[in-house]
Amino acid sequence: MPTYQSAEEFIDVLTEVSERVKRSDVAKSLRDANLVVTFVYHHPDFVVLMDGRTPTEDDSYMSMTFHQDTPAADVSFESSADVGHQFWSGHLDVPNALARGQVKAKGAITKALKLIPLLPPLYETYNQVRHSKGLD
Repeated sequence: MPTYQSAEEFIDVLTEVSERVKRSDVAKSLRDANLVVTFVYHHPDFVVLMDGRTPTEDDSYMSMTFHQDTPAADVSFESSADVGHQFWSGHLDVPNALARGQVKAKGAITKALKLIPLLPPLYETYNQVRHSKGLD
């Protein structure tokens, strides 16, 4: 059984994660790297765009939007939504998933992979949000 029954359910979780982390050190690292990262998910299908390049209206370090692909991403990761959940929860070995073809990547992959060591607070926030919504 899939982790999420609909794109909206996954988006609801990621929207709250974004609100909680948009002024965090992780978001600042995305801004400092001047990166736009896209996650393309399947089953359910949707797109997540994390933008650390475009200035935000609220002076946060990044924005997260869904179902759009602008501005153009520096790097794009494509996988099933279940693999996406594994990533966001901190249970995905990204280099191994790339090597095994569970995740397809295009663009500035090396630049994006340098941010992986900074992600544990993001994983923790994702897991906290899922718990608060009764999804764990």
